[in-house]
Amino acid sequence: MIPFKHALGCVRALVDFSMMAQYRSQTSDTISYKEHYLDQFHRRKDNFLEFRVTKRTLAKVDEQRREIQHQRTQMSQPVARSQRRRIRDDDRREEHL
Repeated sequence: MIPFKHALGCVRALVDFSMMAQYRSQTSDTISYKEHYLDQFHRRKDNFLEFRVTKRTLAKVDEQRREIQHQRTQMSQPVARSQRRRIRDDDRREEHL
């Protein structure tokens, strides 16, 4: 199955489970539906692991941020206020990519 369709199936199963869980009363049929949806979710949830942020990833980001700040402080050139603002904006954009 294509990764995107795999992810959609996972989300669909979770939404279907959530919708069934909101019923005021449960029968054996609705419980079996919920079990089925929950099983589908658990079978497909691994698709999202590659997007998970780990402590190691956060540590790398912090290390790179410190390195960039250190490089900037070593530059002894005076920087105009407008240029500093532009540099800060560029940094923010890079962080959110």
